[in-house]
This record gives sequence, C-alpha cells and structure tokens, in this order.
Amino acid sequence: MSSITFKEKEIYNKHLAISRSSVGKPFKLRKNFKDFTDNENYFYVKKLELFFNKFNHIDIDEFFKAPYEIYTAPEQSFDLKFYTSQKALKLYTMYQTKKLNEPPDSLNQLYFIKRGLSFILSFCNNNNISLSEYTSHMTNSINTFILHLKEHKISIYILFGFVDGEDKLRNIGNDMMKFIFGDLKNKLDIFRSRYYTSCKAKILVKEGLKKIQDSIK
Repeated sequence: MSSITFKEKEIYNKHLAISRSSVGKPFKLRKNFKDFTDNENYFYVKKLELFFNKFNHIDIDEFFKAPYEIYTAPEQSFDLKFYTSQKALKLYTMYQTKKLNEPPDSLNQLYFIKRGLSFILSFCNNNNISLSEYTSHMTNSINTFILHLKEHKISIYILFGFVDGEDKLRNIGNDMMKFIFGDLKNKLDIFRSRYYTSCKAKILVKEGLKKIQDSIK
C-alpha cells in the first residue's frame, strides 16, 4: 500500500480549510491519514498533486479560493473532484483577472505586491543578477518578467517602480502582448494612473525595491 505524501496532505487540508471557511463553517485540519489511500478522495488529491507539480506557478490557496470569489452563492461548496476539471482552471484565471482590476491599495493587491517583491528577490539571488538587470533578463526570446506576469508571480504595479519597466512593457509587440495578456496593453495607462495616484501601493513598491537592491548588494 502506497503512503500519502506531505504535499498530498497539504492539498487535502488546504481544500478542507478553504471549502469550509468560505461558506462560514468551522473546520479541523486532518492529522490522521492512515489508510487515506483507500479513501474515495485520494484519487482526486493525487491528480491535483500531479497538476500542481506540473503548473508550479499556480498558488494552491488561490486555486481553491477562486470559485468562492467568482460565484456569489455563499452556500455553494466545491469538492475535490471539481478542482480536477477545466472549469476550475478557468475560474482561477478569472479570479486572477478580477484581482488585477482591483485598486492597487486593496488588500488583495497589496498582498500580491508583497509576494511579488519576495519572488523578485529570490529570482535575482538564484540567477545571480542585480535588481536593475531583472527587467532585461531573457528566457529564450522573451523578457522573463513577461512570463512572471503571465504566471501571476508578480504584480504589474511592481514594474512601474523600475526605471525602464513601463518602457519594456510598451515595447512588446501587440500580437505577443495580446496572446499573453489579452487587452492588458490597452489598459497600461489605467494601471499607470492607478499606481501613481495610490496611497499605499506606490510606497510599498518603492520601499520594497530599495530593500531588494540593498539586500542584493
């Protein structure tokens, strides 16, 4: 009999916590996974583990949270089987788009900015580059930060904190930009205006990038 992995336990408990708390119900994380491989839910947990390993840019918590953020019926619950469907992935994408359109000073955006700043610090250290080199780093023929935007690893508002961030975005070909981001390029002026008129996000980005620069030095 195969044993359940740490990540499978994590996936099960994250789903348990989010599915219960999202509809206002109490929950208790599962600690005893003895014989869980015989449980009917194990097939879906295993399938989700393979999915998250393949698409490791997907945030597990936000993947489980997405349907509850998109749909408004508080009594609706989504089981593990649902999350193995294409619809679940579509809802995750919709949720990321919804968050992108929130004001930069919203709690979701500020959290996303903080997470993105931490990611950039790790990326620069792991690739032995300075902060100023981040926007010029390439993966094959694409600016790496474009891939990071597509994979929701960084917030677009962080790029306005770089001297050349906005220019790099505007220089991307229209076809490539539309393929990756839909109508994002057409909204750059809106995002720019939101960033520069923000009270918290702009300060968070500037201070965060300075800390990264100092840390890398």
